[in-house]
Amino acid sequence: MSSIPSRPRRDWTVPVLLGAVALAVLVVVCVAGSAAAFLSFRAKPANNSSATPAPSTSRPAPTQPPATMAPADCLIGDWEEVSYVTNSEIYGVTVQLTGKGSLIRFAADGTSVTVLNNVVVSGSAQGSSYEVIHNGSLALNYVADATTINYSNPKASGTTTWKVDGKVRDTEPIRASLKPDTYRCQGNDLRLFSETGATELKRILPPGTPV
Repeated sequence: MSSIPSRPRRDWTVPVLLGAVALAVLVVVCVAGSAAAFLSFRAKPANNSSATPAPSTSRPAPTQPPATMAPADCLIGDWEEVSYVTNSEIYGVTVQLTGKGSLIRFAADGTSVTVLNNVVVSGSAQGSSYEVIHNGSLALNYVADATTINYSNPKASGTTTWKVDGKVRDTEPIRASLKPDTYRCQGNDLRLFSETGATELKRILPPGTPV
């Protein structure tokens, strides 16, 4: 009986080598893919809802400048009359009278009060001396624009006395003139101008206030 020939032995060197090479290539591909994915992830901004928002670059709206003071606002306050000149008709004689001493308050609500505490205006004409003496007060409503003061609703109390050559000629209740005044007001100086005269006043400041 013939013997069964032995099975030839297979050489596994080449397949093993090829498998190793393929495995190495696969590892390189995987590593490269992972690296690419990692780099791609880092290149994109993180979508994190808790991240601090970027500060706003919008500028706040500019503040409006304060409104310019109206000329009539200068009137508001207390004033002392330091000079008064007027031409007045007294018993048929035109007399230039001068004086001072009235106190005037212009309020922001459109009212004014004039206090006349023994205020004397006097002058001479045609050889005689004349005096007009006011004691009392006068309340008015006023409306002022940039140049003119208009008056209304007079409420007067007190008396006006006329003297000629030192003798009392008459005493009557104080009466108000509602003719408008033109005015100029700057700081602490106020001038009033009427058809027949002019008044200069100084603002009354609290004690210790710089002039």
